Amino acid sequence: MTGKLNLGKFKKTLLAERERLEGERRAKAAEGAEGTTELADYDDHHPADTASETYERTKDYALEENFREIIERIDDALRKIDDGTYGVCDRCGQPIKPDRLKFIPYATLCIDCQEVIERR
Repeated sequence: MTGKLNLGKFKKTLLAERERLEGERRAKAAEGAEGTTELADYDDHHPADTASETYERTKDYALEENFREIIERIDDALRKIDDGTYGVCDRCGQPIKPDRLKFIPYATLCIDCQEVIERR
């Protein structure tokens, strides 16, 4: 399967996406650091302020987890390119269609297996 894929192109795409995500991750972290307040240190703050801060922290945590997960998937895809298993479904061992990999270059499942997993 990997002989039909332009692995160099996919590797370049994956590296560019990783770099883009790391940049967004750094920007979001810097933005969060600038906007951090220490409401917890004050007893006279309004409950709405606490709720807003809690919401923002929860949202930032979820975004960080999403960045981390996608970067890990990209790193796994890069390892698969190196070991010759890129483009092969982790579940059934069949080739992942190139169009799917163009859309999600770090996909680890073919469409059929992805649908089975999502139905569960």
